[in-house]
Amino acid sequence: MRVGVAIVGIVTSDVSLRDRLSLSVAELDAQRLQGRFAGIDVSSIAEVMPRRPARFGGEIRSQHRSAADGLPMLRVAVNDGSGTALAVFTGRSRIRGFQVGRAVLFEGVARREGDRLVVVNPAYTLLS
Repeated sequence: MRVGVAIVGIVTSDVSLRDRLSLSVAELDAQRLQGRFAGIDVSSIAEVMPRRPARFGGEIRSQHRSAADGLPMLRVAVNDGSGTALAVFTGRSRIRGFQVGRAVLFEGVARREGDRLVVVNPAYTLLS
């Protein structure tokens, strides 16, 4: 009888067994995300300079809908393994195709708020 173990969502070809056993889950996830966006012409979130046009990508980690003074607002947190960014869409409460785990590219001018990169109403491209 043969027993197999499937590791879902982890790129096992680039990570040795020793690394998988010794690294934390957060470190393995960061490596997986960095591998997911390798080869795409984007800056990592950690490299994006504030107040300059930027193109970066990440995996959607969370979405939060709110309304300030009756104006809907959608906040989408993404991570690329190097850092976290927040895309804020004013006047929208939902964007079709945005779901947790989906890869997305953003283009816009970002600013720093604490340790997080924030971009308001960016252009976006959904990746498969």
